[in-house]
Amino acid sequence: MSFNPYRQDAPERLQSLINQSREDLDSPAMKWYVSQQSPTDDERVNAIDVVTRIEQIASEDPYLILIQAFDLPEQEKKLVLDTAGVLRLGELIAEEYIEP
Repeated sequence: MSFNPYRQDAPERLQSLINQSREDLDSPAMKWYVSQQSPTDDERVNAIDVVTRIEQIASEDPYLILIQAFDLPEQEKKLVLDTAGVLRLGELIAEEYIEP
């Protein structure tokens, strides 16, 4: 999410991947659990509101479960989740899956 073209096109690529997998598997109601972490804070891409755009896609798809994981433990590196971050993300996804 630090590269302008990637952040700009991410919501549409996500929707395309979901749609195509459902079509390929002949499963139009297949649920997708998508986690979204806080986008990289970088002045070169901060003007692209990827959070709102992905929220919009999720709001239009009853089988897309968006898990906004914006409260992960602080990470030492900008683009890498450490063990604590991975474990917390797993807990958030499991909670949503088990208790929708």
